[in-house]
Amino acid sequence: MEKHRLRNISARPFTIDGSPVLILEDPEHLSEYPLFVPDNDPMVFILNCLDGEHTVADIQAEFMRRFGSLLMSDQINDIIQKLNENYFLENEHFSEYKNNLIEIFLKSSVRKSFLSGKTYPEDKEDIAEKLESMLTEGRNVSTDEVQESPARPRAIITPHIDFMRGEHVYGSIYNTLPPYSPPDVIVILGTLHNTASNLFLPTRKSFETPLGVTVTDLEILNDIEAVVPPEELYADEFVHRGEHSIEFQVLWLQYIYRHAGPITILPILCSSFGEFVERGVSPESDETFQRFVKALGIALQKSGRDILFVAGADLSHIGPSFGDPEYITNELQEETRRNDHTILDAICAGDAERLFETIASRNDRFRVCGLPPIYTMLKVLGPVTGKVVDYEQSLDRDATTSVSFAGVVFY
Repeated sequence: MEKHRLRNISARPFTIDGSPVLILEDPEHLSEYPLFVPDNDPMVFILNCLDGEHTVADIQAEFMRRFGSLLMSDQINDIIQKLNENYFLENEHFSEYKNNLIEIFLKSSVRKSFLSGKTYPEDKEDIAEKLESMLTEGRNVSTDEVQESPARPRAIITPHIDFMRGEHVYGSIYNTLPPYSPPDVIVILGTLHNTASNLFLPTRKSFETPLGVTVTDLEILNDIEAVVPPEELYADEFVHRGEHSIEFQVLWLQYIYRHAGPITILPILCSSFGEFVERGVSPESDETFQRFVKALGIALQKSGRDILFVAGADLSHIGPSFGDPEYITNELQEETRRNDHTILDAICAGDAERLFETIASRNDRFRVCGLPPIYTMLKVLGPVTGKVVDYEQSLDRDATTSVSFAGVVFY
């Protein structure tokens, strides 16, 4: 008899009409839609038994021993069928589906919009209206508040959280970009939320959104490839398909510069610095990190182009949804806020090492997912001073999830 194995699926608690549920989601975004199941001991037990070691009969027997009641095989098979339909099980059905997705993605010269029609409108007029309303909601940061001249920023840090929760900060930070002065190239450093074999993952693909197609600068990538082998750079290129941290920035930049002509980007995902944090060793000591950052810096300098850096990076993640044992309290919110501002002080000083040490000293207690792109950007920029233009914490009504994010501008 078949023994079913659940993939590495995330499960986070939620409440619908007063009833507790688990939202099952695919962190790899291969299965695009979540599955809602009851959040109770029997369901959690069944899911835990889908480990590749139990047949349906085994689950029935262990369920009887655990709960003292009979679980019908049809009930188990119904759960298995729904999981399988969502590609949540590790089997041939999923493998064929995944291989097909990879083949289609790698053959295309364009990274198609992944979240249009899901987390933001797919209609061009509707998304333009949404972004304009967010600019209106954001702070209109006056020139003398952040700098002495009206020049365009050298770099910005912007959220990558969904637009609904991050609208004010998105509006505030993108209000700092003068729409009449587009850069020659925009280097977008995004947070990778999945695992990858390499620290840095660029793509040669152009990015498509409801606002059009934005071209990637292949000349600069060619120069990077002369130092870092393409087979290393693009080994995990497929992760770009479902990652939103760059997609959101491309959409914003297309809108901001819509009257100034097409823009050119250099999209690079930055994967986890978890190993460095655990060891308490600076990423700068790593040869792979040094090689890529040096190659990027030299390639940008050689191009002679006007560069804008954009880091798509959120800050702290707390609450049961992220593994904390208890619901979020006011005290935890305040502690997180203080830690965020300590981090932001280091960022605004342009001090990448202080940023890393602040996070690593507490073993990334607050799960700052934006560390890799922000740290990398500061290293490439060199001496720089930043200014926080906005900051927020987004807390859900059930106190299970809080994400913080900020807009920072550098001149």
